[in-house]
Amino acid sequence: MRRSGVWLGVGGLVCRGDSVLAVKKRYGATKGLWTMPGGFVSPGETLDEAVVREIREETGVETAVCGVIAVRTGVLRTGVSDNLVLFSMRYLSGEPEPDGRELSDARFISREDLLKDPTVTELLRTLALSAASTPLVPQAFRPSRDFGYSSYKIFREEKTKK
Repeated sequence: MRRSGVWLGVGGLVCRGDSVLAVKKRYGATKGLWTMPGGFVSPGETLDEAVVREIREETGVETAVCGVIAVRTGVLRTGVSDNLVLFSMRYLSGEPEPDGRELSDARFISREDLLKDPTVTELLRTLALSAASTPLVPQAFRPSRDFGYSSYKIFREEKTKK
């Protein structure tokens, strides 16, 4: 949630063929720059649920989580701890359409064009060009004790089959 001194957000790298879903926000530090769709995690949802919801709400594109590809963490000059978990997403359906509130534009952009465009954020460019790296994937996990969770997931390296 954005109201506290610790922010927890999610972002999704959605690839379709050789193109990547990119959005331009209407506000904030990335206003007018191409970046990944995403937003804040709401109470009552997991990180992976939040990224699917945010992408759908912002762009109308339906996706599924493949795995965690990066974590960005920092402290803003205001003292706020700003944390973003980035997911590799599988494109399912839909054509990007900006929501009209948060976004001014949403479209699939080729990786080649991402290299050339000076309005692409470094984070999007870096992740889009290294998308072949292995993500941490969701795996079944059942703790032996009751820690009070109604939903519980872990993301870790995929187990290799022998």
